[in-house]
Amino acid sequence: MQWGLFALLMLLPWAATYGGSLAGAHWRLDSARRQGGLLGFAAGVMIAASIWSLILPAFDEVGSGLRGAAVVTAGFVLGCAGMLLLDRLVPHQHADEATPEGHASHLARPMLLVLAVALHNIPEGLALGVVIAAAMEQSSMTWTGAVMFGLGLALQNFPEGLAVVLPLRQTGADRKKCRRLGLLASLAEPGAALLGLLFTSLLASLGGVIMPLLLSVAAGAMIFIVVEELIPESQAAHDEHGHAATYGFLLGFWIMALMGVLGG
Repeated sequence: MQWGLFALLMLLPWAATYGGSLAGAHWRLDSARRQGGLLGFAAGVMIAASIWSLILPAFDEVGSGLRGAAVVTAGFVLGCAGMLLLDRLVPHQHADEATPEGHASHLARPMLLVLAVALHNIPEGLALGVVIAAAMEQSSMTWTGAVMFGLGLALQNFPEGLAVVLPLRQTGADRKKCRRLGLLASLAEPGAALLGLLFTSLLASLGGVIMPLLLSVAAGAMIFIVVEELIPESQAAHDEHGHAATYGFLLGFWIMALMGVLGG
């Protein structure tokens, strides 16, 4: 195992999330157009990463026939269903919404905002763990591809870190509190990555369709979050005369698509 690459893959996406939250605590990003563009960029990166780093490697390993289509489809559906369940169970609140979602709770709004970002980071972390495990198995994923996936996550984690802190700053929270809550939100991804790595490594010994199934589960979870959360938030954030969210999405998608091709 290449421990240097492993450390890079675990630390870089987390550092980008926390770095974004630190920036949000000190910057003033009052333009709705800029916020929409950043969230759109994050959404584009996640969609491209799901395709080139998860779905296509899953098909490469299991094949593109009916059996492969059934395995990847089953994994994709399981990933979407798992995130739908978490979305309905975990109490959280988005910055542009007046009422919380998920199970009823007495948590304060700042903590609900943190949990909303943690929900974004959980599928990304799980996907990262699965990708690392696939690279360790030297199956359909190379270490170069895994590093490109990690870099893509880091690219989109910075605006996500901003997203959790900016609403707090705009409502008057002090910088110290913003930094503390940003750190808390950023820990969800490496924690989920370790769980994904452990779970995948244990099941990978069974061979067969396990690895492509888990890759497609991770893809389903990530795409669900993009469609359910990031795209609506990005579109709500930009002004009615701008297309910053759309341009951000296209830019993020194409950058990550090129990284996926180069990593393959």
